Amino acid sequence: MSSCRICGAPDGHLRIGNRGVLCDSCCDDTPRKVSREVFYRKYFGTDGKDTPDAIKREFYDDYRSSTHTLAKYIAATTTGATT
Repeated sequence: MSSCRICGAPDGHLRIGNRGVLCDSCCDDTPRKVSREVFYRKYFGTDGKDTPDAIKREFYDDYRSSTHTLAKYIAATTTGATT
């Protein structure tokens, strides 16, 4: 049994894609996401070799369930960012 990764809505009108399993409402509110490789390169620089895998996965999962584009997510989660 699946549920929406953002709001937790149970099975029903769920969509499965690169943003994970989302209900119709969350899917409409969540912009398309970049691949894991692109995210690591843009967020951590190069390929993120110096960042532990667990940290990279946590940030990517958070990004995937956010309502931000990649640029807005980076701005919202980096030091000194203003939103």
